[in-house]
Amino acid sequence: MIALNKTIRLFLDSIGRRDEYEFYLDKFQSERSACFALLCPDLGSIEAGAEVLAFDLHFLLRLELVPAILLCGPDAAKMKEALSVEPIFVFQPMDQGSVPRFIQQSRMAEKIPVLLGGTHSLAESLAALLPEIANRVHFIRAAGGLKNEAGELLPYIYTHKANPQPLAPLEFDYPGLVRHLFEDFPSVHVSITSPINLLQEIFTVKGAGTLFRKGSEILSFHGTGQADRGRLLNLLETSFGKKLASEAFLDDVAFAYIEKDYRGAVLLEEHPAGLYLSKFAVGREARGEGLALELWRAVCENHNAFFWRSSISNRFNSWYSKQADGYHISGKWQIFWRGVSIDAISGIIGFCCERTEDFQ
Repeated sequence: MIALNKTIRLFLDSIGRRDEYEFYLDKFQSERSACFALLCPDLGSIEAGAEVLAFDLHFLLRLELVPAILLCGPDAAKMKEALSVEPIFVFQPMDQGSVPRFIQQSRMAEKIPVLLGGTHSLAESLAALLPEIANRVHFIRAAGGLKNEAGELLPYIYTHKANPQPLAPLEFDYPGLVRHLFEDFPSVHVSITSPINLLQEIFTVKGAGTLFRKGSEILSFHGTGQADRGRLLNLLETSFGKKLASEAFLDDVAFAYIEKDYRGAVLLEEHPAGLYLSKFAVGREARGEGLALELWRAVCENHNAFFWRSSISNRFNSWYSKQADGYHISGKWQIFWRGVSIDAISGIIGFCCERTEDFQ
């Protein structure tokens, strides 16, 4: 990762957590595409926020991350005119000259390349550029991320499975476009945000917009006998950042819900009061993608009563408290329960406090 001077570090600290932005910086700088990402703005976002966008993109250049802006459709000429007042942008039609060479020349000149799609639609232009030019697409919309019918921001939209909430009406069919992109380019990363939230969307796990996902395939097992225990153990250790003291606890697992590529897992053990959720792990690469919520829904759909414990310093405890019927703090642990009978609560609290830790 590049050395960050004090000014850049302070600015990134204002955006999000240091461990998160350092992780994403290292990830982005190790990728081999011609540019860091393709940014696809709408006319409203440029008319209202061209100056904000220019500031954010200049900051990305200082981080040695060069995005390319893609302008397509009937508003392309107006968007080009609005961006032309900012000296950081240089322009080239997609079908006139080499796109990789144009991006490299822009990088050397410390400018942001702007690709003009001409008569091609946004879908056609993206299909011609992915994944060689970039493997990330950020739609930039004046209205920001997508919202439900109540006007609430939706952090995730699934393109190949049902969404839990219906979308508010859209001026453009972003989900339909992304569905086709995922069918041709399954590994591409696609999100939508506003100009003012672009950097937060890029450098934080929580993001500040809407992330598009096909939707995960969650495998369910009775016990762990049919699971790949090696991959599961590696997921647990990398997710928690600790070495396991022993793998013997896997023999006590009654139910396991594991994402098919072993990027996340939930493990549950039998208990008289219901089930004890012993492990909830999501790999770092998958954080911010909504996988944790998919795993959680799989557990809740199949089990009515379960409980779990979490360190009192865990920053996800506020989310846990919203999912639980109740909780109790004892020493270093916060114990949560869901669907557990009242007369069993003291017993599960004692169980959680007395249970030894599985990690070294």
